[in-house]
Amino acid sequence: MKLTKLLLSAAVIGLFASVGANAKNMNDQVVPTKHNKNMTLGQIADITPGLGTVMIEYGHRFYLAYYAAKAGNWGLANYEVKEQTEIQEVGEITRPGHAEALKAFEHTYLDPILADIKAKDWNSFAAHYAAAEQGCNDCHAATNHAFIKYRLPTHAPDSVPSVVW
Repeated sequence: MKLTKLLLSAAVIGLFASVGANAKNMNDQVVPTKHNKNMTLGQIADITPGLGTVMIEYGHRFYLAYYAAKAGNWGLANYEVKEQTEIQEVGEITRPGHAEALKAFEHTYLDPILADIKAKDWNSFAAHYAAAEQGCNDCHAATNHAFIKYRLPTHAPDSVPSVVW
C-alpha cells in the first residue's frame, strides 16, 4: 500500500514537473523514486494497480472485518473497514471512471457498518454486512463483471499475525 501511494505521488509530482518543463512525451519523463531508481511516468503507469488488484485487498479486509466484529474485536473491525476505504482511494485515482460508484458504495454500505462498529451492535452490523455483500455483487453485475460474486468465507482465517479472534 505504501509503495502504491509512493508511486502515485511520484507520478503526480512527475506530471507537474513534466508539464512545467514542456516535455515532448510525458510517458518518457523521468521521476526519481525513494529507492534511488529513476522511473519514467510510463513505467509508473504500467505498474499502477487496476481495480482487480485493489478489490483483492478490499475483499480480504471486508472478510476480516466481519470475523473481527463477530468475535467482538471491534477495534480490528474498525481498522479493517478504514483500510478498505484507503485502498479504495487507490482505485478512485487509478480508475477515475469508477470513482463515483466506489464512493457511492462507501457511503451506502460502509458508513452504516462503521456506525455499527462504533455502537458495537453485532445484529445491525450483520444486517448491514449482508446488504453490502449484495451491493458488491450488484455493482459487479452493473459493470459487466457479474461473474465475480463476493461470498463471505464460512470460517475466520486460521492465521492472521497479531489477531485474536
